[in-house]
Amino acid sequence: MKDNRLKEQVLKEIREALINKNPIDNRELTVTVGNTFIDAGNEDLSVLFAQNFTQRGGTMYYCYNENDIRNRIIDIQRRHGDVTIGCGSDNLTSFIGHLGIENRCTCDPDHHYPLGATLCEALTAWQGGIIISSNQGLGITMPALSEATIVLAFTSQVVPDWEAANERLKDLYPTFPDNLMLTNPASYAFRKGQQKMYLILIEDEG
Repeated sequence: MKDNRLKEQVLKEIREALINKNPIDNRELTVTVGNTFIDAGNEDLSVLFAQNFTQRGGTMYYCYNENDIRNRIIDIQRRHGDVTIGCGSDNLTSFIGHLGIENRCTCDPDHHYPLGATLCEALTAWQGGIIISSNQGLGITMPALSEATIVLAFTSQVVPDWEAANERLKDLYPTFPDNLMLTNPASYAFRKGQQKMYLILIEDEG
């Protein structure tokens, strides 16, 4: 990163603004931090992604470690009545279970969950978009199977645009995935009414 301190400053402000929201207020908050996004976005794709994702109505949490991730998932779970989380893959089920959070791996495409969770392959900075492939098990259909969706992603997965994401997928898999979904909070809300998409962005770059 050209200026990791600037990125941490901006994403921390996003994170704290979301954490410190009044839990009684069910309205979502679109986070803005003055013009810092414009300056920082030229230096760091994670910040540019955060800008575009939140401007499209997404709720994003920036996390550093497992305890941070656990607390954020529990925050989201509580907002949805402490429901059991439906997970789109065995790997995610194991990880969330490792955090001590009740969840269930869904293998039934006809079952609907109040709250679902999935992993992804890439985040596109310019679109504020999330790319999920059929290699994520039922993760690609999780937004359709759940009333609200949590996506877990890493800062190393942020790429500039769809073209770069396409190259990333070619590097990740020996065979290109059969199906892909590119979504963002605005398109998700359009399909799901007032339900929300949550992103837990995990720092994994030094």
